[in-house]
Amino acid sequence: MLKAFTGIVIFLWLCCISCSHRQQHITRSIYYWKTTFKPTAYENQRLQSLACHDMYIRLCDVDWNDAVQQAVPVAPIHFSTTLQKGIHYTPVIFITQRTLTHLTAETSTLLATNINKYVQEVCSTAQMHPTEIQIDCDWTAGTKEVYFNLLTQLKQQAFFKGKTLSATIRMHQVKYTARNGIPPADRGLLMCYNMGNMKKPGALNSILDVTDTKDYTKNIATYPLPLDVALPLFNWTLLFRNRQLKGILRDVDQEGVKDNQVFQHKEANLYTCTADTFYNGYYLQNGDVLRVESVSSKDVAHIATYIAKRIGNDSFKIALFHCDSLTLSKYSDDELEEIYHAGH
Repeated sequence: MLKAFTGIVIFLWLCCISCSHRQQHITRSIYYWKTTFKPTAYENQRLQSLACHDMYIRLCDVDWNDAVQQAVPVAPIHFSTTLQKGIHYTPVIFITQRTLTHLTAETSTLLATNINKYVQEVCSTAQMHPTEIQIDCDWTAGTKEVYFNLLTQLKQQAFFKGKTLSATIRMHQVKYTARNGIPPADRGLLMCYNMGNMKKPGALNSILDVTDTKDYTKNIATYPLPLDVALPLFNWTLLFRNRQLKGILRDVDQEGVKDNQVFQHKEANLYTCTADTFYNGYYLQNGDVLRVESVSSKDVAHIATYIAKRIGNDSFKIALFHCDSLTLSKYSDDELEEIYHAGH
């Protein structure tokens, strides 16, 4: 009797061990978010060394045009080089919040038709043969109805049929599902960045905060869509004037700011401009505050592992944002390997 009981205990223990170490299949992916598709030799080499063979390509933004009273493509991508063989490409259409606030049943139908035509034409020209199409949009509780209707109409379009329709999911959308609803898509891509209020002054990091990310994603196992994950590699510098956000300064990093005597280190990631000056093509005024925001590979890897342990589906992508020489050069292959290796 004791022997039989011991055998049952061992069996249950082995089952628990097996369940706690579930096998996960992770596809290594990356975003390409530029208006010209022309990866550099360095970018191609880095992707090859990381065995990253999956890429999301932004085709265009969709914004509302008051002059013609309809949604139109903005900043469409131009392909300066051919797509590489051996890489799976997923086209992405970004839809602005302003577009949703203007859509009606009639204009929504027209937009679905136009998006279908546009994506088909671009894919045909670029010789892209996607199995997935992604719609990127930060919808709200007030715009979810019109946005979900648009997604439903897109799934009925000729070029979309037979393909996976994925929708990006922001942090607030996955935490407050009762308020924001669940998009009628086949998959969701959870964007684990830009959850903070970038307009709020002070020593913050609006790109990634580990504590906030964990709080927002603690219930992702119950999210009704299979999820992929997007993680940040980028950094930016925000300009504040009289405690008001004035914009993002591109190609301005902490090292450059730290080494320039016109900037005085205030606290944490804040630097005060001590004189009127031109810096990297920007006119800055005395008293302006620069908030330099970046992410560490350790924090990104930590979040990747945290999400991998809690995500409901065993097969998912980890997509890094984004494919850019300056961005990738800040991380070693070992650091990026650690991020991609989450869950293993």
